Amino acid sequence: MKKIKLFLVVLLASSLTAAAQSLSVSGKVLYADDGSPVIGATVHVKGTTHTAPSDLNGEYRIVIPDGAQKVLVFSFTGLKTKEVPISESGVYNVELETDALALEEIVVTGYGNFTRKDYTGSASTVSTSRAKDVPSVSVQSRLEGAVPGLQITSSSGQPGAVESVRIRGMGSINAGNDPLYVIDGVPVFTGNANNFTYASAGNSILSTINPSDIENITVIKDAAAASLYGSRAANGVIIITTKRGKSGKTSFNAKASWGVSNMATDWRPVLSGEDTYNLGWLALYNMQYYNKNLSDAEARAYADSQIGKWYPKPWSGWTDWRDYLIKTGFSQQYEVSASGGNDKTIFFTSLSYSDMEGITLKSDYRRITGRVNVNHHSGRFTLEGGAMFSNTQQDVDSEGTSYSSPMMSIAIALSPSDYPYNEDGSINITNGFPFAGRPIANPLQSAEYNYNKSTVNRVMSNVSGKLDIIDGLAIKEQLSFDFISSNNRVWWDPRTGDGNTAKGVFQKYNINRSTLTSQTQLTYNKTFKGLHNVSALASFELEDYNFDLVNATGQNYPSYLLPEVSNAGTKSGGSYTQGSALMSIVLDFNYNYDSRFFGKVSYRRDGSSRLSKDNRWGNFWATSASWRISQEKWFRTGGISKVINDLKIRASYGVNGTQPSGYYDYIGLYGYGYNYNGAPGSAEEQMPNPGLTWESNYATNIGLDISLFNKLNITFDWYQRTTENLILDKPISNTTGFGSVSSNVGSLRNRGIEVDIKYTPLNNQDWSWTIGLNIGHNKNKVISLADGQKEIQNGRWVHRVGEPYYSFNLFEFAGVDPETGKEQYYTNTTDENGNIIDRTITTDATKVNKAIVGRWDPTISGGITNSLAWKGIDFNFTFTYSLGGKCVDNMAVNYSNGSSWAQDGIAIPSYYDINKMWKQPGDIAELPMYAYGGSGNEYTSTRFLMSTNYLRLKNMTLGYSLPKKWMTKCGFEKVRIYASANNLFTIKKKGMYLDPETPIGGSISFTTPQLRTISFGIELGF
Repeated sequence: MKKIKLFLVVLLASSLTAAAQSLSVSGKVLYADDGSPVIGATVHVKGTTHTAPSDLNGEYRIVIPDGAQKVLVFSFTGLKTKEVPISESGVYNVELETDALALEEIVVTGYGNFTRKDYTGSASTVSTSRAKDVPSVSVQSRLEGAVPGLQITSSSGQPGAVESVRIRGMGSINAGNDPLYVIDGVPVFTGNANNFTYASAGNSILSTINPSDIENITVIKDAAAASLYGSRAANGVIIITTKRGKSGKTSFNAKASWGVSNMATDWRPVLSGEDTYNLGWLALYNMQYYNKNLSDAEARAYADSQIGKWYPKPWSGWTDWRDYLIKTGFSQQYEVSASGGNDKTIFFTSLSYSDMEGITLKSDYRRITGRVNVNHHSGRFTLEGGAMFSNTQQDVDSEGTSYSSPMMSIAIALSPSDYPYNEDGSINITNGFPFAGRPIANPLQSAEYNYNKSTVNRVMSNVSGKLDIIDGLAIKEQLSFDFISSNNRVWWDPRTGDGNTAKGVFQKYNINRSTLTSQTQLTYNKTFKGLHNVSALASFELEDYNFDLVNATGQNYPSYLLPEVSNAGTKSGGSYTQGSALMSIVLDFNYNYDSRFFGKVSYRRDGSSRLSKDNRWGNFWATSASWRISQEKWFRTGGISKVINDLKIRASYGVNGTQPSGYYDYIGLYGYGYNYNGAPGSAEEQMPNPGLTWESNYATNIGLDISLFNKLNITFDWYQRTTENLILDKPISNTTGFGSVSSNVGSLRNRGIEVDIKYTPLNNQDWSWTIGLNIGHNKNKVISLADGQKEIQNGRWVHRVGEPYYSFNLFEFAGVDPETGKEQYYTNTTDENGNIIDRTITTDATKVNKAIVGRWDPTISGGITNSLAWKGIDFNFTFTYSLGGKCVDNMAVNYSNGSSWAQDGIAIPSYYDINKMWKQPGDIAELPMYAYGGSGNEYTSTRFLMSTNYLRLKNMTLGYSLPKKWMTKCGFEKVRIYASANNLFTIKKKGMYLDPETPIGGSISFTTPQLRTISFGIELGF
């Protein structure tokens, strides 16, 4: 456990006799054991308030009122407070220990820091030390299960995949739902660096950041602070603060870990070769006996004669393709950091390397990062600078419904009759592999010859200078530049099915993204008469974003050894640039009366180049207030204060906005590159829409914070946020040449509650134990759509007014007809208001009307956290859970009941258990008759609707720090060994054969599921 020693050297102390009416103690600032000042450390008399001097070379003067306790209280941010009786010696030697909870008490808003007790809004701060050993390159993984109302989903389990974050539900449809990310006070670009869509994983730009460089993360959920970011904060703000050095001797830290990975759940299990053979025989028999009315003997004879053609047993025995296409992943991570400084300059620097191999043949991710942060203080001037470099290389497999997708291959596309290798050991490329009416390639061959690679180089730098003009008044200038260069390459070898016809295909994208940001801030902080605390900020900001893309494609290669565009017989390419600019004025005012009443007003005016001149400027504002009831004199003097240590109520209301996702959606555009009568020409590509404006998000939050028995802390929030002027594609007359135009129509509403509970049963010299539980409930509802539309049909979903946006619209499965073995459906007759007035059952799917049968959004979700330390042992874990959500197996219906896809002799999911199927009239069966030539693939019913309820041990770490007295003899300050796991086990519904952590919307195809990773590591400090 980290400790710091503080010394207070008293220059003058009056007599401590019982007759003394008051006591004055003055002394120099607190010093560490190496003689350097400890910035921010304070000391005061118990029962009194005290403000530390701003001048580090100044003196404390502590006045003890008559009757006050003769106890000094030493405190420092992030360390446990310690009380020491006042003595006449005048010299105090105090050792403070790290307090993980205290680190979470500071709320960083990007425009100022507040203690939790002084903050008027709704925010959650997470110290990365809680999950610092999680075996993942993802920044968001540090937040999983720790913040109520925060939902994290991933499109793929491949390393480096893009993750989607939702704070209090979805606030937009087309303009984006991800929160704004702010790193060290600067908004940054995030998203997908890979422009190809052959893999659902993508390449996360946010994963270019080393999570170990992060000190803490603050998630801002309401308008109180989010409105300071105006047009980008409608979906919340995630503020990342990177590590800074501390004054004192230079300390070094080194860390290394190694791990292995496999599937977190038994994902889409399939029948064994023997069971597949038996089911195929039954399908052939049923096809002849029930569908073609042959006799029992004739049907049996037909099935016996044909089954060997459908499922012949290969020379090597039945093939389990998971043994060939899925492997054990391996990961290794190494990092070293150094920090230190003196009373004027502090620094932090780090270097790290990560190498993660996924569970499929090509799903690797490698990253190198380096960071330097420097802070220098001299007199009234403070200079801060930071720079980060990152290089990432990602190699991914195809996903989705690609015929070379390993996940699709093991789930349905490959039969146990297909064999991967010939008897001579060569890859089988000529036999088997029929799918969907045509042959497909052996995925082993595709994995060996084809590739999809993405390389990202990122340089992020910022520098700022702050001048203290007079006491309390300061001006600060900050300049930052973020440059992201990505290179994406796809090669389809001519020896594979993908590249055979074109004799090889090579595709390449080079993309440069750059963001230049400047901020000029004037701040004022002052306390009047010891009661009135005022802070104000005025800021002028500019942001310039540019995107530059060049793409090229080559086909018809003379050799598979020449995968570059210049070597192709046929070449094509293109390029374009686009960008946007934002100009902003920010005003913020905070007032605190006697640490009892708090008020905040903020205003931001944004001007965006993505809108026309008439609508370019948007005004965003918020107001919030809180009352810390526990600071009232009547409360402190009453007996209730012994039970309720702290009590605060708060409320906020404000307006945020969202820009259009397109850079030029308001402009009428002509495109070039068209040919007209043999000459180059242009054509109209986009309708003008000068009326397009911001989406507006109106957010209300009411909260309660309470602390009981100095052990239990509870935070409760009720919120509502309504999005008006949704940007939707509004249908227009086809005579214009276009079917729709982006317009501000429609509205959404999210309403919910959040509860965050932390309990500390033990906190002493040897023990530290904190347990946390958070619960989030959000209800999403479509309020209106374009031009009075009541609903929009969208595949498995319907977006209907009055219902959640992701509402599943399916046929309702009504069991199996005992006489015919056919699938039965409910059909509903409704009145003009949509109320069901009659409900019947039929096997004729053409007569069935769909119904809303569930939603993707969970009813409640959250996490359970634990942090336990005893002497040198530390034990941390996080559970995540979700209840009430649904998902649909988007592909299982395609081979339902022996329909078209199943007629190619492919793998069959174990869901199709022959023992649960209807076989003869009178059977009461769970599954319908399975017969080749069956139908139903176009009728998705609730038979394929699954519950996403789950409880998952998201991460767990057990560590042991060797006794310091042993290590110092070896020259080390710290030696710690640990074991860590991610997605260790999952409890889910019995019928859920997918991973319950589904992508947004809950319509599942063939993406890589979540991975279970177990790693072991060692950490050295010296």
